[in-house]
Amino acid sequence: MEFDFKNEFESMMKSNELDTVVVLGHINPDGDAAGSVMGIAHYIGVNYPEYQVFPYLADTIDKGPKLQVRQDKKFDPFEKPDLQGKRFATVICDTATLARLSGREFYEASVASIVIDHHASNEGYGDRNYTKVSEACAVNVFYSLNQDDLKKAAEAEEYPNAADYIYLGIVHDTNAFQRADESIMKAATKLLELGVDHRRIIQTRQIDTLEDLEKRADILKNAIRVLDGKVAYVCINKEEKVKKNISYEEIHPISSILRDCADIELGFTMYEEEPDRWRCSFRSDGKWLDVNELITPFGGGGHAGAAGLRKRTGDMEELRSQILERVKKLRAEKCFT
Repeated sequence: MEFDFKNEFESMMKSNELDTVVVLGHINPDGDAAGSVMGIAHYIGVNYPEYQVFPYLADTIDKGPKLQVRQDKKFDPFEKPDLQGKRFATVICDTATLARLSGREFYEASVASIVIDHHASNEGYGDRNYTKVSEACAVNVFYSLNQDDLKKAAEAEEYPNAADYIYLGIVHDTNAFQRADESIMKAATKLLELGVDHRRIIQTRQIDTLEDLEKRADILKNAIRVLDGKVAYVCINKEEKVKKNISYEEIHPISSILRDCADIELGFTMYEEEPDRWRCSFRSDGKWLDVNELITPFGGGGHAGAAGLRKRTGDMEELRSQILERVKKLRAEKCFT
């Protein structure tokens, strides 16, 4: 075990004489953030009844994971805890930078913190940090937990329990195991042995209506191919966003859809969420191009195969041109070496 959560957590709570912990994830939480946060919250709740635990997730969570979280019988993570005047710790999952932390005020007010992440770009802002680059933060959560205590947590509660949530995180960030290796499959097998219902959790990915698909098809009509057809992108400005009523949740999957095409190596989207504020998503297989390396100079970050960028600019075309020039530069360097 590379990171012993049991030892680190108990040490943090006892040395600081704390009895309360808040579990946090990133803004606009996806399945991995939700699964990691809720998995740890349930694990602590069962194994440390002497402590109060409050998971918090922004209500902008992806709608698939939200289906599972809404069925939680123990926690309401969409309600901010009132901890005014109270000393507490924080456990933070799947969040590389403080700028992307949801509930940052809790982190800043906490006495001590543990960060578990899987992004290469993690800033190391916790008092105790565990960052191992992997396909899902939930994988790191699984391997850091005491397995006997995880079994206890899974057996003590009905769906959704700690094991269900960790499995949710793995399913979502590996694209239903399309990006799985041996260690991920071993973790999944052990979670299934704890009683996880694969079919039930996989349904949190199968949530599109016919109307959703029709709207997605309309967005994909705007896709533009460049760089010998290996790169494809969709750009939605504020006028088109309003005209077609396109939300970020609807544009979010497009970069992955483009990347998954057999003849596309890099897919990305540019979405004007506010006037002159662009939110961009980049997806590749991580080998043809490391998208974290691609966008780090622009202030973004993430993984080799999945990264994001928020940028204020009045000249989106210039930003896009700079990104594509960097794609060409990185590809030339990769081919040369």
